[in-house]
Amino acid sequence: MERRDFIKAIGVGAVGLMLGGCNFKSSLSTATPDNTSSADKNMPEFSSTVEYRTLRAGAKISTIGIGASALYESSAAQIEKMIAYASEQGINLLDTVMSNFGPAEAIGRALKGRRDKVMTQMHIGVTYPRQTYTRTRNLKEVQQGFEQQLKVFGTDYSDIGLIHYVDQSDDFERVMSGGILDYAQKLKQDGIIRYLGFSSHSVDISRRFLETGLMDIFMFSLNPAYDFVPVDGKLKLSEERRLLYQEAEKRGAGITVMKAYGGGRLLSDSSSPFGRAMSVPQCIQYALDRPAVVSCLPGVRNMEDLNSVLAYYKTSPAERDYSFIAGSQHQDMNGVCIYCNHCQPCPYGIDIAAVNKYLDLAQSGDGLAKDHYFKLRRTARDCTYCGACVPRCPFHVDILDRMRKANAFFGR
Repeated sequence: MERRDFIKAIGVGAVGLMLGGCNFKSSLSTATPDNTSSADKNMPEFSSTVEYRTLRAGAKISTIGIGASALYESSAAQIEKMIAYASEQGINLLDTVMSNFGPAEAIGRALKGRRDKVMTQMHIGVTYPRQTYTRTRNLKEVQQGFEQQLKVFGTDYSDIGLIHYVDQSDDFERVMSGGILDYAQKLKQDGIIRYLGFSSHSVDISRRFLETGLMDIFMFSLNPAYDFVPVDGKLKLSEERRLLYQEAEKRGAGITVMKAYGGGRLLSDSSSPFGRAMSVPQCIQYALDRPAVVSCLPGVRNMEDLNSVLAYYKTSPAERDYSFIAGSQHQDMNGVCIYCNHCQPCPYGIDIAAVNKYLDLAQSGDGLAKDHYFKLRRTARDCTYCGACVPRCPFHVDILDRMRKANAFFGR
């Protein structure tokens, strides 16, 4: 079944799903590395056309960007090399939120001399005490956190400023009435950010932000595991998510995509909710086929990840085709940890996402996972089951039960 036939089979109109129904038309441009490339000579050259989409007011964004959340797994020198290399290939969007702020100085060095070639997507409402990600709604901390980012990244502006991770109604109200939205608007008025938006995993909260008429762009968790629900034995696109994507398109608000791989679960036969792994190109193509999407932002850990993402531009339509999911038995991803770190900070210093990741890897047969787990500064054995993490999880994971399972699996 071809992708076009697949769209018909799931009963969703072409306007709601196909790229041709989106106001953000792709503009093709060849990205050619210059002769002073900082990349290793043995790196593959990606001479295929990089695609761009146009955001409100004319900014062109590469359809693939870089998520910095896992860059801490590489050295500073490798981080600089990766960002330089991606820029040389034509990738021009970088999301800067990260669980560990250690790579920030390396990112700043990489941006030096190419700031006009890289669009930054910085988050408003994060701070990094002791280099560790913390979400905050304290207005003074919000301001200090954003200024900290600008300073360390060596810039006086961010192309995109996102009010960070709003999923709950009471949190939305705090943002709206507690001065954070006003602060973000002032940043845009003063030219410190060029585009104003938000990040969320919630359809309802995203719609409420869009209804303000103030949002140019937003970052949203989007992949087929989240989008499709079983109806009468068939997979159908969730109506509320379909309407959200259409509303964003109608208002001219672009979407940048996070969680395109479902925390890596879609890339494995054993953990994919469709019973079969999707490839990186299939995941990216799926995201880019949704209305209003301007860019997909996979997290990259190293040069291998980056090359895997860049290879999308060299794949054929057949290699990107994801229509096999039409006949799959779908499993709900709600309650499944995708290692997003929104549960942080833990009062006892546990890297909850890492505990969950190593537990999943070890249970799937990864021989190195146990060693990695015991090298964590804090493990599940340090959990007091206080529950501070539970309400922060956007996917309703039973974190306390996961900690118990990790203790039982790895031993105390």
